[in-house]
Amino acid sequence: MDPMQTGPAQVFSTDPEPGIPVRHPAGALSKDIPRYWYGGDAFATHFMDALSSTFPFGEAFFVRAVLHYRDRIGDPALQKRIRGFAGQEGQHSRVHEQHVRMLVEQGYPAIEARNRFVDRIARWHNRRLPLLSLTMTASLEHLTAILARQVLSDPDRRTGNMHPEMARLWRWHALEEAEHKSVAFDVLKEVAPGHARRVIVMALNTLGLGLEVFDRLVYMLWKDGLLFKASTWRNGWRFLFGRDGFLRGTGADYRSWYRRDFDPRQIDDRPLIEKNVALIEAEIMG
Repeated sequence: MDPMQTGPAQVFSTDPEPGIPVRHPAGALSKDIPRYWYGGDAFATHFMDALSSTFPFGEAFFVRAVLHYRDRIGDPALQKRIRGFAGQEGQHSRVHEQHVRMLVEQGYPAIEARNRFVDRIARWHNRRLPLLSLTMTASLEHLTAILARQVLSDPDRRTGNMHPEMARLWRWHALEEAEHKSVAFDVLKEVAPGHARRVIVMALNTLGLGLEVFDRLVYMLWKDGLLFKASTWRNGWRFLFGRDGFLRGTGADYRSWYRRDFDPRQIDDRPLIEKNVALIEAEIMG
């Protein structure tokens, strides 16, 4: 059974303006996905597993952070983009929750337990610290946009070694991150512009996300008995920072956030979206 090919999928725009359509990939992740679905490599697989496992609570946090301020947005076009953003992120949370359940079935139950704990913190954060939550959302959306650009720029190199189901999942997610990358930033700019706050929050978010992903990665490698093998970390270094490394070449895009005049649209991802959208929609439609 194929996650993106079981049953009819829907690709439509419910209300948002063109550019942020709400897509509904059908089906559930199959039982056929191997434990090391990224080219048979444990580190690469578990790095992506760890990142993916933060999305169910993370995307929900983003949606709550943005929707908290929707009544202060007077621009009808931005209101439509907010609805599109919320719809897309809701689908991301749903599908990546399926991935978490797959990880639990493979023998990593602490991932699900940790998500429940972090989700409680995230909900408290949304209620008590709404402006900080929005700033965190805008900065983390910048990070996901950078990773999305990596995938969409060279999908064969970035996803070619993945199991086909996981490759389709990551290509679909990357497309939509590129489509809605500026929404949270535009809401933040509307309700609370300010350079110092977003710079500090980005620095803290980068550290926090890095530690969260690393902690989950270490846990899964430990469960597999691979944590203390030198080859695991050699492979990991190549995967992240080697000549074709997943994070190689992202520094300039990342640093752009710290400029006072930063705006997500300064990097135009529309050609990448136009290049990939038909193929990705065909994939999730089956």
